[in-house]
Amino acid sequence: MTEFNKKYGLLRWVFLCACILLAAHPAMTQISPSGPRIGAAPLKFVRKNINYQVVSFDDLYFNYKPPVDVEHPDGNITRAAKVPMAIPQQIQALNGQKVAIKGFVIPLADSEGKTVKEFLFADQLVSCLFCAMLGYDQWMVGTTVDPKGFNIKAEEFDDLITIYGTFDVGPKFEDGEFVGIYRIKADGYEVDKKKFLGIF
Repeated sequence: MTEFNKKYGLLRWVFLCACILLAAHPAMTQISPSGPRIGAAPLKFVRKNINYQVVSFDDLYFNYKPPVDVEHPDGNITRAAKVPMAIPQQIQALNGQKVAIKGFVIPLADSEGKTVKEFLFADQLVSCLFCAMLGYDQWMVGTTVDPKGFNIKAEEFDDLITIYGTFDVGPKFEDGEFVGIYRIKADGYEVDKKKFLGIF
């Protein structure tokens, strides 16, 4: 074996070990897109001495159908469930809890040069929830605890954002119209930092 091959093999081994150690480090699992799973301790996201339970949109998805027919602005209609659907117990248990969840922020009004006080929060980057045919368990309505709102930059709306705050679960109607099942009163947000090679 040549000197070059020895050095190359050593470097490759060191890099592989570093990758394994980084993947196993607790900081790398502080918030996970897969969220908590049955039989595993819930992941925590700590800010200002508050423990937020990490959940994901996968955890919240159960193919929910609304209790009434819903007509959308584009003319599409989401048909009501033939039998009212109960929200799974593990999701209902999150009602009123402090949670942290990753998704995409969709401002409810033009936010250019303004702070975001009300927003939609979805598991996909879309310009229109109903045009994209997202289910009611794939997005939520968000409002900020701080009356000043969030100062999210225009380019950050294309990035995954962690929203953390108090979660509210249950069908909601406004003026007789069904408006969704999930809401979050957001304490804060963090934009995911781009990582080099998904590591650094």
